[in-house]
Amino acid sequence: MAEAFVILYHKVLPKWGFDVYYKTFDLEMKILKEFYNVVTLDELAYYVQENKKPSRPTVAITFDDGFADNYVYAYPILKKHRLKATIFPITSRLLRENIVRPTLKDYWEGKVSFNQLHQPLTMAQAHLEYLKHGKSQDFLSVEELNKMKDVFEIGGHAQIHSKVFYSQEIIDFYDGKNGHWSYYYAYQEEPVLGFPILPSKNNLSVNRSFIKNQVKDFVKSLDKKFFTQKDWKDRLKREIQTNFKQVVDEETTEERVKRIKKELENSKNELEKLTNQKIHHFAYPFGHYDEVLVECVKDYFNFAYTTEKKPVKENQNPFLIPRYSIPKDITSFLLILLKAKL
Repeated sequence: MAEAFVILYHKVLPKWGFDVYYKTFDLEMKILKEFYNVVTLDELAYYVQENKKPSRPTVAITFDDGFADNYVYAYPILKKHRLKATIFPITSRLLRENIVRPTLKDYWEGKVSFNQLHQPLTMAQAHLEYLKHGKSQDFLSVEELNKMKDVFEIGGHAQIHSKVFYSQEIIDFYDGKNGHWSYYYAYQEEPVLGFPILPSKNNLSVNRSFIKNQVKDFVKSLDKKFFTQKDWKDRLKREIQTNFKQVVDEETTEERVKRIKKELENSKNELEKLTNQKIHHFAYPFGHYDEVLVECVKDYFNFAYTTEKKPVKENQNPFLIPRYSIPKDITSFLLILLKAKL
C-alpha cells in the first residue's frame, strides 16, 4: 500500500524569488498529475476516517493565508492540469472591494501583457501592510476567492493570524533590525527602539501576553543617547528587571479558551457567509498548536492541519494532520516527494 501526504504552499510568483516561481509550480503540478493521485482534503479525509492507506501514492495540495497570487498564477495552472486544491484564507485579510484581477490565463490568451499581472509582495510585506493600514492588495478579494471554487475547497485559517508574546522572559530587545511583522500586533502599536522581545507564537496557541504599558512608557522615556551605548541591551534588561516585577499582563487559560472559541466561531461563520459553503477543515496559523487549541478546534471543525513534515499515517489524529511546506526550488520538492514515500 502507498502513502498519502499533504503539501503546503503560500505564494506563487511571476519571477524567480523568495517563494515558488510559477513555472516551477507548473512543473511540480505536471509531476503530481503524472505520478500521483491528487485528491481534495475531503477525499483525503476518507483515508483518515477509515484508517486506510491508498492503493497508489496520494497527495493533497493546500495554500495558506489567501494571497492574490494564488488566484492570478496558481489557479490557472491547477485548472490547466485539472487538479484540485484547498485554500485557507485569513478572513480579516480578504478584500471586500469589487476586485477581480487578470490571471495567467488572460496572459496566455493575449488579453493582457505579462507585466500587467499582479506583482506580489513578500509574505512579510503583505502582512505588515495589512497590520499598518487595515488592508493589503496582496490578498484575495472575496469575489476572486469565490471564482476559484471550481478548483479550490475552502478551509478556515482564523482571523487575527499574528504571533503574540507568551512569557515574562526577555530574550532580546527591538533594535529596528530584528523585528517580525507580527510585532505590530504583539506590541499593539508600532515597535519602538528598546521594546522587549519575548518568546512568541500564534495568538491562538498560547495564553496571550501583552507588554505592560508602564514598561513601554519606561522605554519610551529613555534618552536616545542610552541606545548608543555598546551594551545598551544588557543595561536595559537590568533596568527593567529592577523596576518591574512583571513585563507582561498574561491572560488566564479560561480567558484564552473564551477568546479562541470566539475567534474560531466568528471567522468560520464569516467565511461560510462569504463563500456560501460549509467549512470543515482548519489550518493552524504558523502551524502552532497545543492541547487547549486542539480541543477548541474540535468544536468547530472536522479536520485540522499542522506544518509537521510527515506523511499521513495509520491511526492519524484527524486534528493533527501533517503537511510538508514546499520550498522554492524543484530539487527540494522532489526530495519531499521521496521522503513522503519512505
